[in-house]
Amino acid sequence: MKHKLMIQVFILTLLCAPVMASLSWFGEKIGKPAHVSAVFAGGKPPELTSDNLVDGLQALDLPVPIARVDLSRGILSVDLKVTEDNFDAELIYEGMAEMISFAFDRTSNVDQLLLRLLAEDRWLGTKYLLLAADIRRDEWPAEAMSQLRSVGNVELPDTLRQRLRVTETHLWKKQFNQE
Repeated sequence: MKHKLMIQVFILTLLCAPVMASLSWFGEKIGKPAHVSAVFAGGKPPELTSDNLVDGLQALDLPVPIARVDLSRGILSVDLKVTEDNFDAELIYEGMAEMISFAFDRTSNVDQLLLRLLAEDRWLGTKYLLLAADIRRDEWPAEAMSQLRSVGNVELPDTLRQRLRVTETHLWKKQFNQE
């Protein structure tokens, strides 16, 4: 009798194991959505921190190299290094637009971008300020981005100058023969 009971328990165990495994598998499938695409995920952009700052900036395709970066209390300060070889106003404006897009569209905690363009004399190692901009998230409309990207190789229009809170030095103006 004991032997018969042990065989019945063994057979019952063999039958229950696949049923339990399939129930577990179905439970996992029901709890998860079939497929979620990041394109349609309207989530909040990530917060920029000192831990992910380098990774975030490294992913950018900037036409001019970054010389210095600082992140402090919602203010991202970036210096872009311009040389004689890469001085092209259109490329520089494109780099500025890419930095603005990174700061305001791809992060959640940057409210102000301080952007400086520096020229470096390769013979003396001296750095010269060309242009400085103070861009604020709440004062930067979407149409300003497309306007900045389409400026071309000319000086900035007054509307963009105001939105960028830009300060141009004599050296920058000299490149456009403004003075």
